[in-house]
Amino acid sequence: MALGMMSGTSLDGIDCALVDLQAKGERMQLEVLDARTFAFDTTTAGLLDEIVRRGGSDLSAIARLHRALGLAHADTAERFLRGRGVDFAAMHGQTIFHDGAAALTLQIGDPFAVRERIAASVCFDFRSADCALGGSGAPLVPYVDALVLADPIEKRVALNCGGIANVTLLAPGARPEDENVVAFDTGPGNMLLDAWVREASEGRAAYDDNGEGAARGTLDASLLASMLDDPYFTMVAPKSTGRERFGEPFLNRFREDLRALALDDALATLLALTVESIAMALELHRFADARILCSGGGARNGGFLRALGRRLSRARVETSDAVGMPVDAKEAIAFAVLGYETLRERSANLPSVTGARKRTVLGAIAPHELPALLAKIAKETAR
Repeated sequence: MALGMMSGTSLDGIDCALVDLQAKGERMQLEVLDARTFAFDTTTAGLLDEIVRRGGSDLSAIARLHRALGLAHADTAERFLRGRGVDFAAMHGQTIFHDGAAALTLQIGDPFAVRERIAASVCFDFRSADCALGGSGAPLVPYVDALVLADPIEKRVALNCGGIANVTLLAPGARPEDENVVAFDTGPGNMLLDAWVREASEGRAAYDDNGEGAARGTLDASLLASMLDDPYFTMVAPKSTGRERFGEPFLNRFREDLRALALDDALATLLALTVESIAMALELHRFADARILCSGGGARNGGFLRALGRRLSRARVETSDAVGMPVDAKEAIAFAVLGYETLRERSANLPSVTGARKRTVLGAIAPHELPALLAKIAKETAR
């Protein structure tokens, strides 16, 4: 039994998933027993805004955020589990810097605070090993997509639309061992939309509920074309991106153009940027006719799903709920799987995705009664 925890680029809270994992040869069978999202407390949210959204670099503030995130994860784990025991936990931590091209990425949040609270080993720091081999450290979830979501007959796209949007392209029969698995960040997901709603509402709203504002608006085709001129969209995979590119720096380039539009028109244009960048990527790789399984915050945005379906008329667009993967917890589930692979000492990066020189075991371990845990996993694997 594993607890997976994820805090993503949307900065809206911590996703938790309680997952029963069973190795089945080179595949893995999983059952999601429970999944919930918990908002950050006011103190942690304030520090996240200062350090991540505003780009603060004060070392003492970063250290306070590291501790605050650890305690927030510990509190969340305790509230979520409600006395239920787990064999181990896996936490992604919060990304505060990412430059994939330079193999630089940093996730913070004290895992030992979680270990002490739930009395279980905690796997963490999943990206550093890939970066040490020249990889971008992201995306890592495609390994799990290929392990769990691939279909023997159907062409599928695992689309996660959080702050950043990313896709895993799953040809029929795809496996993590395949050297040709393709996955990458397509560009902004909800990040720019959410940021513009917060700015336009002076903080009174955090997102465009169900895409209703964007649905009322009319996109500005000229502005959309200018945004799509960003060189990231034509870069070849492997590639990854983050807030450093599609956060405040991107808004600064287009802020005056967006301010010249009515709010709904600006939202329609930013939504179109997300939809078009995803669609262009799928067309380039000949996956525009696939079954698209969407997770993340975008999966809760009916306007986004409808717009993507219209743009990719040959595709079948639905949420990952359809295949038993709760949309709000998919990445938390994925990191539970990655933690299991860490404890089994199995490589879980995909060099074709991250650009690393070779496959490697990911993650570090904050141990609690580790010999007994490893013996249990070895016994399960042998069966």
